[in-house]
Amino acid sequence: MFEERIYRNEVLGKMGHVFERFRFLMRTKTLNKDQMETIDYHISEIMKVLNECR
Repeated sequence: MFEERIYRNEVLGKMGHVFERFRFLMRTKTLNKDQMETIDYHISEIMKVLNECR
C-alpha cells in the first residue's frame, strides 16, 4: 500500500506539472496545430484510462 501511494503521488505531481507548463506556454507562446493535436491526443488517452477505472 505504501509503494502504491508513493507512485500515485508521483503521477499526481507529474499531472500538476503538465498543467502548469501548459498554462505557462499558453501565456507566452503560440503552439502550432500539430503540437496542439499531439497534446490533445495524449490527454484524450489519459482520460480514456481514467474513465476505465470506475
